[in-house]
Amino acid sequence: MYNGREITYVHLLFGAFLSIAVAKPKDGDVIYPPQFTSNRIVGGSEAADGLAPYQISIQTLKEGRHFCGGAIIARRWIITASHCVVRQKAEKIKILTGTQELKNDTGRYYFVDRIIKHCGYNNPAYANDIALIHLNDTIEFNEHTQPVDLNTEPLKAGDELILTGWGTLSLGGEVPKKLQTLNVTYVSFEECRAAHNDSAWVDVGHLCTFNEKGKGACHGDSGGPLVHNNKLVGLVNWGRPCAKGYPDAHANVSFFYDFIRTVTNGCTSNKVPPTTPDPMTHLKKEIEIIAK
Repeated sequence: MYNGREITYVHLLFGAFLSIAVAKPKDGDVIYPPQFTSNRIVGGSEAADGLAPYQISIQTLKEGRHFCGGAIIARRWIITASHCVVRQKAEKIKILTGTQELKNDTGRYYFVDRIIKHCGYNNPAYANDIALIHLNDTIEFNEHTQPVDLNTEPLKAGDELILTGWGTLSLGGEVPKKLQTLNVTYVSFEECRAAHNDSAWVDVGHLCTFNEKGKGACHGDSGGPLVHNNKLVGLVNWGRPCAKGYPDAHANVSFFYDFIRTVTNGCTSNKVPPTTPDPMTHLKKEIEIIAK
């Protein structure tokens, strides 16, 4: 199923795309998605009208440059990969919703007030690559803009997933104007790790997929959604650039379900607490609780 055992890795930061190259692995190869590149789904096809109304594009605020994908999960919440936003500031990015085309001005932009990365991101390497983006306004839902439900059930061998994104169509290629889609097959953790030469970079929090050589995710698809039975199962993380016959690795949504629910329910804060808190604050809270 997979040719070769030597491998090096490169994050899928900037989008899924299908690649045709099948060069021999080299020590200098990197894993997509490397940030600050622009590639997309390789070997896919243009998405049918109405497909993936949850798909969003993360863009630079001033230039409007697409660099990652993501999905709507609530009226003010976007989910994506941590490597997409690790170097970003909330006030420097914007979110495009409600369109399959990046440049036709039919979608709507929303702006960001908070970015919450998983506290264990990249520790160990390539693990916990998931993040949540909070918007400063409420998304207006319509036929072109809808949230996607989160998957909580385990996948079975052979399950087919739908990958969407604006990643480059080939390694180093151009970003497509129209949203791309590709059907990929779920690969078990054991099979995926074996295909990657038993590398620890394939973590228990990853969900792997495969398609034949010349098809798969690529730069620009990073953070983008994978869906099964209309539920979000994964977010594009990394793979060998691009579509070279090895399984791609994605953040497993069911594995991170507690993290997602905790953050979106407001049970955490990314604000730094004061270094010298009021010594009476804790007592005051206890009094209020007792009074109730």
